[in-house]
Amino acid sequence: MGSDAVIIGGSTAGLLNGVMLKHHGYNVTILEQFSGTRDGYDAGITIGPDVKSFLAKHDRVQRPFALTCTPPLKFNIQGKPRLEHKQTMVMTCWALFSKILRVNYDGTTSTAVPVAPEPSVTDGTVEYRSGARVTGVKDVGDRVEVHYEDTNSHVSTTISAGLVVVADGSTSSIRKLLAPDIERRYAGYICWRGTISESSIKNKEFNENYSTPTDDGDLDQGKRLYNWVWYMNLPENSSDIERLFTDVNGKQHQGTLPRGLVRPENWEKQKSLALSVLPPGLAEVVSKTTRPFLTRIYDVTSSKIIFFNSKLFVVGDAAMSIRPNVGMSTQLAAYDCNMLERVIEGKITPSQWEKVFLRYKYAQRRFGLTVAAYGLRSKFTAVWEGLKWLLLLLLQKVGIK
Repeated sequence: MGSDAVIIGGSTAGLLNGVMLKHHGYNVTILEQFSGTRDGYDAGITIGPDVKSFLAKHDRVQRPFALTCTPPLKFNIQGKPRLEHKQTMVMTCWALFSKILRVNYDGTTSTAVPVAPEPSVTDGTVEYRSGARVTGVKDVGDRVEVHYEDTNSHVSTTISAGLVVVADGSTSSIRKLLAPDIERRYAGYICWRGTISESSIKNKEFNENYSTPTDDGDLDQGKRLYNWVWYMNLPENSSDIERLFTDVNGKQHQGTLPRGLVRPENWEKQKSLALSVLPPGLAEVVSKTTRPFLTRIYDVTSSKIIFFNSKLFVVGDAAMSIRPNVGMSTQLAAYDCNMLERVIEGKITPSQWEKVFLRYKYAQRRFGLTVAAYGLRSKFTAVWEGLKWLLLLLLQKVGIK
């Protein structure tokens, strides 16, 4: 592989790989289609073992950014809590985590991370080009040409590199070019999400459960946020799909309807539903939320993620999406990056990376389907999905899958 790299997409997966490659001496360019600052929505994320191992090796900021939450609670219809299991959760928010990655990548500071770490003499050079919409990729021998246009001026540019990492999410335009047979399919449900300040919660049973820092990194009790997610089945041909995903400006959204753009009448209707079907404490949390956002859930499953004679790698949700019910999106993005690092270090071959990647992701995907079925479908369906997950694990163990 060459000593320069292009990463398509400034998502979590893109930044993780950008930091990792920079620290291995690669000259890295990230091409991000979005031209502004990504809104984090105060969205909570779970920190898993692969995130921790990545940060232990590559984070030069070392600022506190996560909270250890007490075990999750389930509430019965009367609002009485019941401990679900004894395992604690380590939580942060997407925006804060992204700011830590970004300052490690190119020194971009923020309120959350006001001082950039000193670069190492062995680091590669880096660049983050926003407003860069990739229109094509081409194998040209020992390099890959990446064609993109400026989303404002529409001027087309070509850049080439010895390594290209595709991390542009489940809607990946590059995956569509390289593997047009792989489709993104609607999973049949949506999720409402939001946050409120801990200080506004009257029911103290909620404290320490699913709390996250703010986007600017405030971890102090009472100032941090309580994070909630509400999954709901919604058929694809339902009239509610069009209604809910039309924003205040009349624009239709296919993936996420961002915070601040939910139509007030739709949110009022959802709050009324919360008050009628949710336990009192949960209904209070939802009804006090002022800026919710809404996401349509999709599935993407790939069978090939290396192209152009092992010069182009597809990672993260661009390769395979895992149901959000299991809360592992950031963990899996870090897993992908840590495994690709082993290729960079010469510890495994690209083909070995692809095999291990797909094997692991298929198992996690099946687990995600089981968890989603448990919460959103019938008990029979959940048991059936669970049996298929266990069968896959068995087949993988004996080397068949």
